[in-house]
Amino acid sequence: MNTLTKTLLGTLSLLSTITPTVLSGEQIGKYHFMTGEDFGEHEALATQLIDTLDQMNVPVLDGTKNELSQCMSKTSSILGYYSAKHDVMVICTKGVPNWLRFETLVHETVHVIQDARDGLENDTLDAGSERYIYNLSTDLAKKKLRLIRESYPQSQWDIEVEAFYFETKPQVVLSELKKWAF
Repeated sequence: MNTLTKTLLGTLSLLSTITPTVLSGEQIGKYHFMTGEDFGEHEALATQLIDTLDQMNVPVLDGTKNELSQCMSKTSSILGYYSAKHDVMVICTKGVPNWLRFETLVHETVHVIQDARDGLENDTLDAGSERYIYNLSTDLAKKKLRLIRESYPQSQWDIEVEAFYFETKPQVVLSELKKWAF
């Protein structure tokens, strides 16, 4: 059992009680890890992102198949999340089309990069300078800015501006992520 698997198994016990069913991806023990196959036509690029995240010891879990509570609520609009505290990414897949799963993977990968900027060993994210965030926000669609303001606490606006800006730029995100892989 590699270090990543050991770390993840300990982390998962903190996140939720899990009893998954497996349709694709990779199952280790009773946990379902996502692979590029879980993203349909985006398989090749998703595989590169997931493999690079794996090099950084950041596993990507299918939150629906692992029955994580954040992904199981009928009223929740959560598509995924990254836990900087546990260095684990979760993608909610139930009823989510492949293109949106992939966009969520890219969005959450931006949060991994933000965490790497400040050091993966802590639970803080670094969005960059105020000027950088301002420049991104002026190029971000008004619809996305409104979503950020309505869905996130003000303390998270900067990190979300960067993530929403780059979620449709997977090649740029992959290139930046590879700079942080060690």
